[in-house]
Amino acid sequence: MTSADRPARPVLSDGIVTLRPLIRDDIDGIAGACQDPQITRWTAVPSPYGRADAEEFVARQEPDEAWWAAPTWAITIVPEDRWCGSLTLRLDGADGADVGYLLAPGARGSGHAERALRLACAWGFSSLRLQVITWHAYVGNEASLRSARRVGFQIPPHVFEAYGVQRGRRRDSWVGTLTPEDLSAATRVGEARRDYLGPDLTRRERDVLHHLALGQANRTIASELGISENTVKNHVRSILEKLQASSRSEAVVSALRLGLVSLPS
Repeated sequence: MTSADRPARPVLSDGIVTLRPLIRDDIDGIAGACQDPQITRWTAVPSPYGRADAEEFVARQEPDEAWWAAPTWAITIVPEDRWCGSLTLRLDGADGADVGYLLAPGARGSGHAERALRLACAWGFSSLRLQVITWHAYVGNEASLRSARRVGFQIPPHVFEAYGVQRGRRRDSWVGTLTPEDLSAATRVGEARRDYLGPDLTRRERDVLHHLALGQANRTIASELGISENTVKNHVRSILEKLQASSRSEAVVSALRLGLVSLPS
């Protein structure tokens, strides 16, 4: 397919998480986030990581040929367009791909990785006609393991010794595969769990919900939990979506009814 034949690079969104092409305005955010110890521990990004590394990463995505060989997006959280992470599908040329992603510290713990994975994999199956997508993580990366399983990746209880390579060193890994059927089945299960078992709130969302029940404002919640006010806003937005509530008060009422919180005596 020539450059003239290729469609525009897709922007994907589920109403909470948006995947869009990287832009040069993302460089500072990438450079800052990739100095985080957890990203250094669980990914293969250069260490130490500087602004030049971020510039090179973004520049690699600029040619169309490079992007379509390994579709790469910035992960953002609506309504903002600020970079919160990156996700790549590395195509193998035989109807398969390997997925890799990372999230900035402030975007973790709210199910955003799961949403981003689901968006990218669904697009890969529908638009690129992929037959399988492979995921792997270094042993111990429990957060990535949980996200992959929720999306539907089939991950055997087996450690693949020395499977991964991190900055020249072999590391034991978990490996999983996802087919279109796996993704569809996991999506149905997820919808059923929401229908019958209530909302799947993260631990941090439950913390925020507790403070909402106390009638606290975002600034106060941020101070109490030691997180940014913007992060509180993102958690509140996710809580409203999961509880199918149109306001904070409606969310608290629903949470009380479901037994997720209780009012102070």
